[in-house]
Amino acid sequence: MRKEAAGVKRMIGLLLLGLTLWATPLFAQTLAPDEEREGFMPLFNGKDLDGWEIIGDAEAWQVKDGVIVCTGKGGGWLKSRWEFDDFIFRVEWRIKKGGNSGVFFRAQPVADPWVHGFEVQILDDGGQIGKTNCGAIYGVLAPKTNPVKAGEWNAYEIRAIGDRVQVFFNGELVHDVDLSQVPELANRPKRGYIGLQNHGDYVEFRNPRIKEVNFTWLFNGKDLSAWKTEGAGEWQILPDGVLHYTGKGTHLWTRQSFRNFVLRVEWRIEKGGDSGIYLRGDVTGRAQVNIWEHPMGSGQIWGYQIAPKKRMDRPTGEWNYMEIRMVGNKVSVWLNGEWVIEDAELPNIATEGPIALQHHGTPLWFRNIRIKVLP
Repeated sequence: MRKEAAGVKRMIGLLLLGLTLWATPLFAQTLAPDEEREGFMPLFNGKDLDGWEIIGDAEAWQVKDGVIVCTGKGGGWLKSRWEFDDFIFRVEWRIKKGGNSGVFFRAQPVADPWVHGFEVQILDDGGQIGKTNCGAIYGVLAPKTNPVKAGEWNAYEIRAIGDRVQVFFNGELVHDVDLSQVPELANRPKRGYIGLQNHGDYVEFRNPRIKEVNFTWLFNGKDLSAWKTEGAGEWQILPDGVLHYTGKGTHLWTRQSFRNFVLRVEWRIEKGGDSGIYLRGDVTGRAQVNIWEHPMGSGQIWGYQIAPKKRMDRPTGEWNYMEIRMVGNKVSVWLNGEWVIEDAELPNIATEGPIALQHHGTPLWFRNIRIKVLP
């Protein structure tokens, strides 16, 4: 009875959210109050495809009335800018009669992400049960049930935590899988991209949002309570939830100290922009992950003169996606899809300390700053 009650509760929540979104044009991503409290992050701003990359036919993907639309022209998929490992992902979708699509997760940036990753099938099939029917983990596992609603909004929730994958379809648990026990899935990636498939049919998606397991917000667009703002200067929260630094002031330090961690941050600079991320309280900036326009690219560990393997910066003025992994005295930096620094040793770095967004006298923009504390 408890499992049934939980399923009903989840279904009611999804339906209420769906009614809210149906009644209100979604020109900004909407999170339910409980999702906001739980730390979910919107993956769509309701206006454009910022945060996504098109693989395949670019003209097939549009934003219309706050909804992501695939016209069905050509083929390919829409890929998130971020990679994810352990997460809870939710999305609503609607497909026309006879249509075919899918939701990818832990996918690699290739033409066949359903092989190098996972796909939960989307198909207008009348509720059939099979390994390629709606709700299936495509080609491998049939769903327990298939509650597809033809021509209406449907909801997927995908929980991928280590080897355990659960899929809820319109509130019903259709998969609960230990990947290590399924030979066809056991060796598939444990980290990769979220994706929406263009299978040559018209399909709509709305409200994609994700909770990264064990991450907490340092800045979610609401306030600067995690930061020491006293005397830091002009660090401002813009109406769209972006943290903007005017260039007047000094570094912005976290109130908390960190030892081992994974830090994820989105940043943007304009021409001539210069900044960085200070690690473990190093006020000298020696243990600094550089953000700049230098030809070598961002990610350099400045004081240790450790250069990135390649330049992965997006064009000046566009958003960049950076992950910093600090364990012991070793640091790794992922930037826009590539590990540009891997396990670089930082001799004599402090064992712990706060993190700072560096002031270098130029305007800066940051958003979606979150951290996972490691053992």
